[in-house]
Amino acid sequence: MYQKFFSLKQQPFSIVPDPDFLFFTEQHKEALAHLTYGLQGNGGFVVLTGEVGTGKTTICQFLLQDMPSDTDIASITTPAISEIALLVDICEQFSIEYDHENISLKVMFDALTSWMLVNHQRGRHAIVLIDEAQHLTFNMLEQLRLLTNIESDNKKPLQIILVGQTELQKKLLTKELRQLSQRITARYHLRPLDKQETNFYIYHRLHRSGAQGPIFEPQAIPAIFKASRGIPRLINQICDRCLLSAYTQSSLVISASIAKKSIFEAELPKRESLFKPYIPYLISITSVILIVFIINTQATVISGYFKKSEKETMQQEWLRVIDSAQNQQNIGKQSTVLTIDEQLTSLTPSGTLLAMPSLSYTLQLAALPNAKSVRRFFIKNSQLQGKTYLYQRKSTTSQYVILLGSFNTYKMAKLASKELKKRFPKISPWIKDYKTIHSDLKT
Repeated sequence: MYQKFFSLKQQPFSIVPDPDFLFFTEQHKEALAHLTYGLQGNGGFVVLTGEVGTGKTTICQFLLQDMPSDTDIASITTPAISEIALLVDICEQFSIEYDHENISLKVMFDALTSWMLVNHQRGRHAIVLIDEAQHLTFNMLEQLRLLTNIESDNKKPLQIILVGQTELQKKLLTKELRQLSQRITARYHLRPLDKQETNFYIYHRLHRSGAQGPIFEPQAIPAIFKASRGIPRLINQICDRCLLSAYTQSSLVISASIAKKSIFEAELPKRESLFKPYIPYLISITSVILIVFIINTQATVISGYFKKSEKETMQQEWLRVIDSAQNQQNIGKQSTVLTIDEQLTSLTPSGTLLAMPSLSYTLQLAALPNAKSVRRFFIKNSQLQGKTYLYQRKSTTSQYVILLGSFNTYKMAKLASKELKKRFPKISPWIKDYKTIHSDLKT
């Protein structure tokens, strides 16, 4: 309904898991690294846990879509109610033939075992992904463990990914499942986004949907973060409601008042008491408080050291960015490129930007419709001449994008953004990852 109003190509805040919208925070990168490492092992279990709506299913879909062609995948999204039903689901996912008139635990187990051995001899590998795995009973988990006991040529032909809520993490720590727990080759617990990540997450999804700039005012983000607690699914629910509300009011921007009204209308689930789960640990918490009180003076000194170190690091990074950009601009002038104005700037060769690490970040200073707008920008901000990257989007007619710098982390990009605003108050930089830049250049 509101897509055309905001010039969006698709719905940015759908609650349906979509790997194309996966937002890579540092913890998402770590989660993928853990899961990838676990799948490279010799059989066993890989476990991903997290609160409801933190993006577990999306990460697994992103992981599995790049699996080698010699890998067979069975994806169980709704765990069965019994061990037999679970094995039947797995067999049907792998298209394994079995006797429908004689279904028993042994028959299904034997059919699956035989298929795995033949599949392995053909040089193929099998993965079973089970979502909502916290609902699996002890007997179901034991059947899965027995399947991972099967070996051929000292190799295990089956690997199992368990995806579930925090209850799964607790269940796997019980004494009854200690054998299965020993078979886990990699595990990761996904936490909600923090306030800064929530801000980047919203702009990331808007950009992926075709937004040409930020739609949400900065003042609206804290209210969204507080209401969603950093859970992506709730963020999507709130932001979708915000866009709809802004559309009905014919507003192209979402203010704090629109966000708060949308949060109220969204009827989000009430937050449980934060203190209830921690009542058994009051004694430990008291001890920690006493320790903190004792070392308080030392902590002040340490805190001051890190703040100073962080500021110095940011300043060094900022100088490196300016120097690097200046050097890249000199390279661009030696290349055969379309010149906007010889006295102002020229287009950066695409190879220069494609060489930037895709997981690094940059500051987008402006997205302008034509060369005349580019000239005006550099006349107003003459100090930036020769220190930026300028490229023309292939997917958008005559739109020039001005970038500044390359940063290894979100935090460093954020610090540089604050520094830039001090020097150029009229510029509102937008932090972007180079993976998005590369996509613009290739499409």
